[in-house]
Order: sequence, then C-alpha cells, then structure tokens
Amino acid sequence: MPNFKGGKGFKKKKKQSSAFREKTLIFKNADENQEYGQIKKVNGSGRYQVCCFDGTERLGISAGNIKRRYRIQIDDIVLLSLWDFQDSKCSIIHKYDEDETRKLQGKGEFPDTIKLQEQDQDIDDDLFGYSDEPTTMIPVSESEEETDEEEINLDDI
Repeated sequence: MPNFKGGKGFKKKKKQSSAFREKTLIFKNADENQEYGQIKKVNGSGRYQVCCFDGTERLGISAGNIKRRYRIQIDDIVLLSLWDFQDSKCSIIHKYDEDETRKLQGKGEFPDTIKLQEQDQDIDDDLFGYSDEPTTMIPVSESEEETDEEEINLDDI
C-alpha cells in the first residue's frame, strides 16, 4: 500500500517533541540593552502594557515569531529589548515559563519588590459559592420533632 502521508524518509525526519528537550535559561544582556518585565495589560494586536523591572512602564510590542509561538497573558514574565530612539516602547523577545521564572528568581535576577504569581494558590471558592466557614445547624424545636414522629410511625407499617 502506498504511503500518502509523506515522501522518502518520512518517519526518519519526524520531529522530537519539545517536552523532552531541556531548555537553556536565557539571561538578560546589559550590553544589548535588555530588561525583564511583567505583563500588566493586553492591548491587542501584539501590544502589551509592560511593567519593567527597572521601574518604568512601557508599551511592549511582540515580534512576529513570538506572536506565533507563545500566548502571552497577564502576569507573565518576559525579556524585553529596549529601544534606543524611544524610551516609552520596547520589543518582547522571549517569554519565560513558570519554572524558568522560579529559577531566575532563585539566582537573584529579579528585584525583591517583584511578587510572582504562584501556581499553588487556591482557587477562589467564593466564585463557586463555597466558603471555608463551618455551616451552622438550625436546631429543630421539640414540637416539630414530635409532629414528625406522629406523622411517620414505623410500628404501624
């Protein structure tokens, strides 16, 4: 039966999944005018409001290959390339995963004032109508208990 899915050596050229590859940690380079930042607002069209770790807030514009490769959301940590000709704008060149951000924070790359969102946080139970408070039982008066017993008598059955 012919192979309709690919040409010669189709299975030999099968790509390995990215889950098994070990990622190299990318640090900022001061010579190339790079900085870490945290996404504060998504403006759309590949534009984001970024709070840089140097204390300024800039408009971050994601490059085309970053737009297609990653989904950038609020509170994500990104690597920025600052613009020489316009200080209020920058380019997003890399998005860090949660494990990468923990490694960078452990190595002291981030300032102490930056609070990262932890994955171990509990889901807000108020959203679903649950609460941590114990439920209180409403006591039933004795007259109600007697009427229930009078209505249902197991001996008569």
